[in-house]
This record gives sequence, C-alpha cells and structure tokens, in this order.
Amino acid sequence: MKQIKITRQTKDKLIGLFYLAPFLIGICVFFLFPVISSLLLSFGDLDPSKTGFSILLEGFKNYKKAFFEDVVFVPRLLEVIKSTLINSPLIVIFSLILAVMLSKIDKGKGFFRVAFILPFVLGTGEVMSQLLTQGVDEQIISLANSSIIPREWLLYLGSSIVELLDMLFSSIIRLLWQSSVQIILFLSAILGISPALYESAKIDGANAYEIFWKITLPMVSPILLLNLVYTIIASFTDSSNKVLEYISEQTIKYGMHGFASAMGWVYFAFVLVLIGLVILIIGQYVRRNQGYGR
Repeated sequence: MKQIKITRQTKDKLIGLFYLAPFLIGICVFFLFPVISSLLLSFGDLDPSKTGFSILLEGFKNYKKAFFEDVVFVPRLLEVIKSTLINSPLIVIFSLILAVMLSKIDKGKGFFRVAFILPFVLGTGEVMSQLLTQGVDEQIISLANSSIIPREWLLYLGSSIVELLDMLFSSIIRLLWQSSVQIILFLSAILGISPALYESAKIDGANAYEIFWKITLPMVSPILLLNLVYTIIASFTDSSNKVLEYISEQTIKYGMHGFASAMGWVYFAFVLVLIGLVILIIGQYVRRNQGYGR
C-alpha cells in the first residue's frame, strides 16, 4: 500500500483546520441561515398577508430607496467612513508607539498589560454606550470642570484655546480607550523579537531610528496587519456607530425589515471591500518582510 506523504506545511494547515472545525460548523449551523434570510429580505419585505417568516420579493426597491430616496443613510455612511479612515491609522500608530515604549520597561510588564487591557474589558459594548450617552467622558476630560489646569490659567488662555485643549485631551482619551487590544498584541510581538537582532544592529552602528524601521517594524508587520483589520472592524461595529443606530431604528421602531436589511448589506459590502484592500496592500508589505512567496 502506497503511503501518502504530507509536507510539514500541509500538516500545519490540517491541524489549523481541525481546531477551526467547531467554529466553522457553528457558522454553518447557526449563522448561514440568518445570513441567507437577511440577503433575501433585502430584496423585499415580510409578507403581511402570511403568518410567520414569509418574504415578498420586490427587486432592488430597498437598495434604490437607500441610495436615492432616503436622506439619512448615505450622509451617515460617509460620516462613519470618514471617521474610520482617519481614526484607524491613528489608533494603530498610537498603539505601536506605546507598545515600543512599554517594551523598554524592565519591571512591571504584567501590571501595564493588565492596566491597558482593562479599558477593553470594562469600556466596550453597553458599558461604553451608557458612558458616552451620559457624557461621562466629557466630564472627565473637560478642563473647565477639573483641576488639571488652574482656573486662572484657563481664563487667561481664553475659551478658544480651552476648547482646543479639550478636543486634544478628548482625542487622547478615546485613543487610549480604543487601543487596549492593539497595544497588548504589539507588545507581545515586540517582546518576541530575538534580542540578538538588536545586539547585532547596535554592533553595526545602527541608531534607535534605524533599528525601529529595519528590525522592529518589519518583524511586527503581521501584527500590524492584524491590528489594522481589527481596528477597522471595531470602528464599524462601535456602540456609537450612527449607521448601525439608524438601521436598528428602522427595524425596531418602524418595522421596515427589508429596508434595514438592504442598508445592512450595503454597509457590510463596503466593510468587506475596505478590509480586502487593506489586506491586499498591507499584506504585500508583510509578505515582503517575512520572506513569503520567495
């Protein structure tokens, strides 16, 4: 009987597929049917003349309404896209900088890891939604309501400077809230780089700037791609996302299930295309630095 030879790379893929099997089975059993139903619903609406979940197909009516008749969906979509394209690179860059700084600390790495992961554990989902709704974030960072800067200084600086500083502090706080997972992933990747690489670079006369661009960044490039994709998805599914709020409102408040499904699929398609472009562009940089495909 002829034995089948399996390469190590194929074996690793099969092992990975084995561990992914429960997740894939769960998707097929519990996720596939709702997805198909939602896609069909986007081309029509629930049939009011029948009981239960019965779809009355109406063509591209809901998609035409979303783009050409509704005056809310497209502006909110463009607003979310603009916010994501600006904030996602900032969050990733900010996370990388903090991770590099934390990697220089010899003692207390475990403490800082816990400290930076707590905002993710405590400040996401419904908790974050309630905080933002009640304006807690603005109360904490507002210079006028705190003792960060003496009140006499604030009066001297003027209202315009105070508003600018408030906006700056607000951006920093929000970046910290949204960078927890990315910082931990970057820090783990940086600590996994062999110290011999840094020692060799220093012996050759490389400075800190050259070491970062020639060693640190190329070595953490796979995590860079992972963090960028994660950040984009987190931004599009954020609790304060105006598009998701509008889609939910159309479903729950007005019962326009078909219209809501159409907007959801348009939103999903854009997210999918954007993530595909990111993987295509950044993936080439990752493959070049990791030596894949040579």
